[in-house]
Amino acid sequence: PRELINKIARQGYLGALAPKAAGGMEMDMITFGLLNEELGRGCSSLRSLLTVHSMVAQTISRWGSRWQKERWIRRLATGADIAAFGLTEPNAGSDARSIETSATLSGDTYVLNGNKKWITFGQIADLFLIFAQCEGGPAAFLVEKMSPGLSVNPITNMLGARASMLAELRFQDCPVPRENLIGRPGFGVSHIASSALDCGRYSVAWGCLGLARACLEA
Repeated sequence: PRELINKIARQGYLGALAPKAAGGMEMDMITFGLLNEELGRGCSSLRSLLTVHSMVAQTISRWGSRWQKERWIRRLATGADIAAFGLTEPNAGSDARSIETSATLSGDTYVLNGNKKWITFGQIADLFLIFAQCEGGPAAFLVEKMSPGLSVNPITNMLGARASMLAELRFQDCPVPRENLIGRPGFGVSHIASSALDCGRYSVAWGCLGLARACLEA
């Protein structure tokens, strides 16, 4: 329910890793882990929102330009915008270097084409961190939900974590301003994706601990 998402936003949890100067909580990693354990104990899907949202917020904080930080960090920290992580594709999962989504530079705009699948909270996200192949190597882009050429298709009837609001993203000649590129081409997987996935795996591990604890208590 949206009200539940709004509630954890009001608690400041969506800004758990964001800088205090930008309205975040700037948690140390042990405190962040304990938060994930408690949320995971109650609802693994809700914990997954904290995971992917924090992955994007931390990525912008660490790798983003000054303009990108000013544009998005405060909105993510307060929950005004929801963020999702867009790496997995129909033919590429854990092997991030096999992604097929492409980004072609045309003037001051990158044009994205391809599909992303199993995107956690993709149904309601306002901002996506998208990885694509471009000249110079894999790259990472911030793509807003209302971008022309981007369509979001819900994925339903999952066996577990059914409230994770999974989606498939389709990019058809989707224009993304050059200033939405994070870092530079070639750093998309080796630096940006790898550091974001470190954060995500840490969050998931703590959440699984909470889930196991709930099972024992039940």
